[in-house]
Amino acid sequence: MIIEFLTELGFKKYDLALLIFCPAGAVIGSLAQSILVTINPNTPPKNPTKTYRAPSHLAEARSAWLTLRLMLGAILGLVIALYFVGALQENLTTLAKIVALSILLGYSAPKIWVTQERVLINRVSELVNQELRKHEKIEP
Repeated sequence: MIIEFLTELGFKKYDLALLIFCPAGAVIGSLAQSILVTINPNTPPKNPTKTYRAPSHLAEARSAWLTLRLMLGAILGLVIALYFVGALQENLTTLAKIVALSILLGYSAPKIWVTQERVLINRVSELVNQELRKHEKIEP
């Protein structure tokens, strides 16, 4: 039903593929980054007496963190897909490169969101300051 609706809007098969594969790729990238955050990728576990089980309340918090982390990746993947809708040369190579990009960006999703937030806050602050300066010049 959704596919028919998107097709009526003018989405082509490669656009639909982007809408499916980019969020999935970004989730895979997010999962890879989450794994690296969780484990020490430089060395395998060496101490046989050390256990890595978390208490249940901590395990629940980690599950929520992981779920939210993967959702951030999926949202970023959707943004990437929408950015390229209609601008794609319809061949498998182009689609594969964009999906690969979504995996890499999904890996970097938290840093991208934080950076984008800083840019947005700085821009809004700059605009507010400009308006305040204009207002100060008008009133004596």
